Amino acid sequence: MKVSTRGDYASRALLCLALHEASLPMSVRDIAERTGLPQPYLEQILLALKGAGLVKSKRGVSGGYFLARPPDEILLSQIVSAVDGPIVAGDFAEPHTDGACDHEGQCVLLAVWAHAGDQMRKLLESYRLSDIASMARGNQTWPAT
Repeated sequence: MKVSTRGDYASRALLCLALHEASLPMSVRDIAERTGLPQPYLEQILLALKGAGLVKSKRGVSGGYFLARPPDEILLSQIVSAVDGPIVAGDFAEPHTDGACDHEGQCVLLAVWAHAGDQMRKLLESYRLSDIASMARGNQTWPAT
C-alpha cells in the first residue's frame, strides 16, 4: 500500500499550516516555499482540502489559507481521504460471506485485502495533525520504523 503524492502533499500543506498557525492566513506561495511543493499542484490540493472542510480561505491582499478546525481535531486519515478518496487496499469487490465464491480462493483474498485497508485506515486515524506538528517540533517521539 502506498500513500499517493496528493495524500503526501496534502499532509505536508496542512502540517505547514499547523506549524505556523497565526492570526493571518498563509498564501499558497508561502506554503509552497516552506514545503518545497509545486504551487500549481498545491492550489488544486488546497481546493480539495477546502471542499472537505479541512481548510478555509480568505481572499484579498492578506488572504490565503488557514485550518478550518484546531489541529487536534484533524486526523491524518481525513487529510488523505480528502484528496485520495476512501482508504482501501485496492479496488476490489466485496467478498462473499456465504462461501459462494466464483473462483478458487478469491473470497478469502478479498477479505484479506479489506482487512488490510481497515488496518491502514485505523493507523492513519490514530494520528492527529497536532501530534504530527508536535513530532516535527521535537516535542514528541517519532513513530518507530
